[in-house]
Amino acid sequence: MKYLLLLVTIAFCSCSPKIRTSVAEKHEKLNETDKVVVFNAKSELPSTYSKIGTTKIGDTGFTTNCDLNTVLEKAKSEARKNGANALLITEHLYPSTFGSTCHRINADLLRIENTADYNQPKITKDTVQPISSSKVVTANEVVYGPGYGFKTSKFLITANVGQSFRVASSPDGLNSEQKEYYRKLKSGLSYDVSAYYLKEGKRGFGLKYNVYKSSGTIYDQIVTIGDGSNVQGDFSDDITISFIGPSFIMTEDQRARVGEANLELAIGYLAYKNNAGVAGYPVKITGSNLGMIAGMGYHFRITPHFLLGPQVSFVGGTLKKLKYTYADGTTYTEKLDKEELENLWRIDLAIGAKFRF
Repeated sequence: MKYLLLLVTIAFCSCSPKIRTSVAEKHEKLNETDKVVVFNAKSELPSTYSKIGTTKIGDTGFTTNCDLNTVLEKAKSEARKNGANALLITEHLYPSTFGSTCHRINADLLRIENTADYNQPKITKDTVQPISSSKVVTANEVVYGPGYGFKTSKFLITANVGQSFRVASSPDGLNSEQKEYYRKLKSGLSYDVSAYYLKEGKRGFGLKYNVYKSSGTIYDQIVTIGDGSNVQGDFSDDITISFIGPSFIMTEDQRARVGEANLELAIGYLAYKNNAGVAGYPVKITGSNLGMIAGMGYHFRITPHFLLGPQVSFVGGTLKKLKYTYADGTTYTEKLDKEELENLWRIDLAIGAKFRF
């Protein structure tokens, strides 16, 4: 039985918010029915007051009962225990898509002369009615903490640049020098830019443009071409793989103070172009198909509207046919067998920037 009671106690405590209180001055404990006034900004404070400590209502990682009203009541209870009759909210962290699901607040514990001079603030879901006004202020307009007042952004621009690695295997029958050439050719530079219209600062639809580039030259090689004949000389590749299409993003909003995690998914037009050289003769090789980009990243907040951080994306598609255009203007289209499809899939490792406005 004692072990059962212990488990029940642990489970109950895990579901409650995490509370840390520090008091510099000791005062007599208040009654549970005594009023505790909540201030949302220093400008609302009376001319005379004293700060006796601080309290922090956080998340244990398993907390479930942590809506705004519950968290504020926990803070008031801490104030009464330590003889404070007022709270000044210094920081308010909101629930986020990829982080904590709880409201979390930091507050100063205060003593003021007469709580009867202030109307009790009305708390509703995600709104606070300030004691100095009858106007209801939404979560997007309330300023919590130093210098982080904001209105929810409606537009988001992202830009990424980094190294990319194609995952396709090299052709069969290559010598060691040719294998090394293809290995280097499968690594290149990628960059992209996206623009989104956001709903509630978290989910958005927009357009993504992505480009991959890789090039190289291998000298004095003998290569067997499709008709079985051998060609000797220098061979070069200048590859560009581009993508454009509609994109969806899900991201943490501006209330995530340290940074924002995000997921992106785009489906659109994928184009392949290789300005190749075969033994001194230029050949343009092109193809296109449906492509996809799936990415995730985390960007650290530099300012309320500008963030930087790593982004990882899986990009690509396959080509079922290739078009060859020769120097004299003649063309040839080759339909690829199932086992010969051109694999354009790759992994992009990038540094990205996010701009909110």
